[in-house]
Amino acid sequence: MARRLPSAPPVLPGYSHLHVLGTGGYADVFLYEQALPRRPVAVKVLLAELVDEDVRRSFRTEVNLMGRLSSHPGILTVYGASVASDGRPYLVMELASPELGERFRTEPLAPEAAMRVGIRIGAAIETAHRAGVLHRDIKPANILTTSFGHPVLSDFGIAGLQHDATEAAGVSIPWAAPEVLRGSTGGTVATEVWSLGATLFSLIAGRSPAEHPGRANDHDALSSRIINHELLPSRAIPLPLRAVLDKALSAKPSDRYASVEAMLHELQSVQRELGFDETPIEVQVDAWAAAPAPELEDEKPADALRLRQRRSRRSVGITGSRVDISQSTGRRQPQKPKRFAIGVGIGVASVVVLGIVAVAAIALSTVSQQIPVVADIQAVPESGRVHFTWPDPGLVDPDTYHVRTSTGDALIQGGNEFTLTGEAGERLCINVAVNRDGSTGEPTESCAEPLP
Repeated sequence: MARRLPSAPPVLPGYSHLHVLGTGGYADVFLYEQALPRRPVAVKVLLAELVDEDVRRSFRTEVNLMGRLSSHPGILTVYGASVASDGRPYLVMELASPELGERFRTEPLAPEAAMRVGIRIGAAIETAHRAGVLHRDIKPANILTTSFGHPVLSDFGIAGLQHDATEAAGVSIPWAAPEVLRGSTGGTVATEVWSLGATLFSLIAGRSPAEHPGRANDHDALSSRIINHELLPSRAIPLPLRAVLDKALSAKPSDRYASVEAMLHELQSVQRELGFDETPIEVQVDAWAAAPAPELEDEKPADALRLRQRRSRRSVGITGSRVDISQSTGRRQPQKPKRFAIGVGIGVASVVVLGIVAVAAIALSTVSQQIPVVADIQAVPESGRVHFTWPDPGLVDPDTYHVRTSTGDALIQGGNEFTLTGEAGERLCINVAVNRDGSTGEPTESCAEPLP
């Protein structure tokens, strides 16, 4: 089947479109240049024909999850997300190379390099599991390489939005677990263990585990072999590593590793056995950085997900108990004149700070008064949607409109019209304010209900 043409790139304030990076089953990826800070970024835009209110809600949820996870060194960094003026949600991400996922078939990795990648990516997956997130589409193509040469996993959570009929539960068939292809589950920790094992196998063997050279390897053939556990071993994989992958690719979920963490520790053991440098398992463990998250289905208690603790790359080099500076024993009593001097200094500094704050407040108030306000927003109900328009209140270049909807979307646009879709009888509202020089004026609201 011929590959479709990419969609038209959206106009995004603050970004300049350069060219297309790639197309997929549910989104296109474009290269943009961000104006401030100036840098190249990858922008993933969902296809217009797939966008409905359910997709919008799912997109917001998944983007928030990615934002929370992307600080991990093994997960692609997310810079921002919003909805373009044409209604398509988009995601702004770190620019990374897809070369690893594109070339593994012609240039497989050596076992040492592949295990380094597998442990780093596996640590990212384990971190996500601890946050209650399943990736659902672990495969070589979703492993990118940053400009510093670090492997990172992309598309966290967004895989659940796929509408491709050739995909099962958002997972690509060559790297999908048999229970996913049978439709028994949409994803569990056990299916992620399978996909990670299949991905590591592929990076070394140059093919997925169910591919048989010289035979049919279409989706139907691969799906049948995976379900029947007709996997073909590879001589390129060392015996100690083959034992780990065989366990990860067990037909029964209960026979696989109970967690990705357990698999990573086995991979470290193989590294030591083969004389390779051990790759550390980087998992977020700092209490201040962790956020509460719902438990995963089919997941064991927290003991099953306890990881070998290794402080994150942002943690301070002091470990152990906290130091209580209020109980320090070597403190000398300060002399009274010094205390008086400090008090006078603080008083003077406070006056200066208050003066600066007062001046800033007056300046901001003046700026706010200068920003024009949208006088009236006309709401025209139509079948399944409401079309909003408003007169130009006197915008000058480079003023923009800041639009916030009752469905939770917020976007910046130059045009003075907006369409919001919904069900008949559903109250749809938008707030429109003018943005000038980084400041936003007073918003104006308008609401209406779509027609049947």
